[in-house]
Amino acid sequence: MNTDSDIDHDDEIEGEPLLIGLTGGIGSGKSTVAKIFEQAGFPIINADKEARFVMEHDETVKHALIHRFGEQLYSQTGILHASALAEMVFTSNDLRNLSDLNTIVHPIVLDRMFAMAGELAQEHDVVIIDIALLFELDLGDGFDYVIGVISPQESRFDRLIRDRGMTKEQITARMKTQINDDSLKEQCDFIIENNGSIEDLEKASQYLVEILPYLPNTSAE
Repeated sequence: MNTDSDIDHDDEIEGEPLLIGLTGGIGSGKSTVAKIFEQAGFPIINADKEARFVMEHDETVKHALIHRFGEQLYSQTGILHASALAEMVFTSNDLRNLSDLNTIVHPIVLDRMFAMAGELAQEHDVVIIDIALLFELDLGDGFDYVIGVISPQESRFDRLIRDRGMTKEQITARMKTQINDDSLKEQCDFIIENNGSIEDLEKASQYLVEILPYLPNTSAE
């Protein structure tokens, strides 16, 4: 493994910028890994953040959501009641709720994120999109490489209960909408295992921090 002093960015592979997908189930530590990459200088596009922006600022999306889920979804000032939406789509017994939400929001969000990635690629050799539902949305082929973050289920429960105040029922409902870690291992190009301390996670992430700029572009002819 290279140390910081060994890295010479003049030796980076020339060509098209790399688009990297970063994924992992709820509570896996994916967001922490994203912060590690961001602190290392890689631009990060966060799917949850962009989805929230679209749901609050895209009038077409807002009108469609209100028509489907009701005016109670927003405050009088247009702020999304995210917890109310999560309750409707994850803990209700109507599977159409989540499907309809995805149909309304995801096409706009994906267009927005890939447009942002294109702009960032003009100044950066590597652009990372942090998106939990990468494979659920069948986006694997849209990236040069995909990094998956996995963690033992017990640790994920403990983390989410402690840090987000979620109940076991809420966590289980979210997990049911996401692919499991075994599937991630099969489909990802790289896996970061989060089964120890934050220091362990930083060390596990550092390997990829150092090699990402040197990976070949998979779409290059």
